[in-house]
Amino acid sequence: MKQINVMIPIAATTANSFYVAVPCKGIVKGGRMAYSEITDADETVTIEQGADDVLVFTPTDALAEGTKIAGVRDTTYGDLIFDPASATVDEQVLKVTVPNTFDTAGVLSLSIDYDDSCAITQAASEA
Repeated sequence: MKQINVMIPIAATTANSFYVAVPCKGIVKGGRMAYSEITDADETVTIEQGADDVLVFTPTDALAEGTKIAGVRDTTYGDLIFDPASATVDEQVLKVTVPNTFDTAGVLSLSIDYDDSCAITQAASEA
């Protein structure tokens, strides 16, 4: 298991996507976020592969600055594999999406649990 730690400056009322290169083939197993300002329930941050949500961080309303928020893996796309050697660009990076609902500019801190021990099983008939 590897930890990917990222700090992202956030502009108020500006939607944006940020990209974090993955270090090796793996999947996102979990993570935590904290924001340097008060967060609200409409300030949900997602980690995606392309347009598919892999991990979602949903704060409660008027959550104090610096409070740790645990990410929840998506039940459909939570096991998508990332690979820096992939021919598909979306699989080479973690896409961090921030909505335009952040009221106050600040710094977003992410700590992502990245499982680099994932295995892909291939049937003998495919070898």
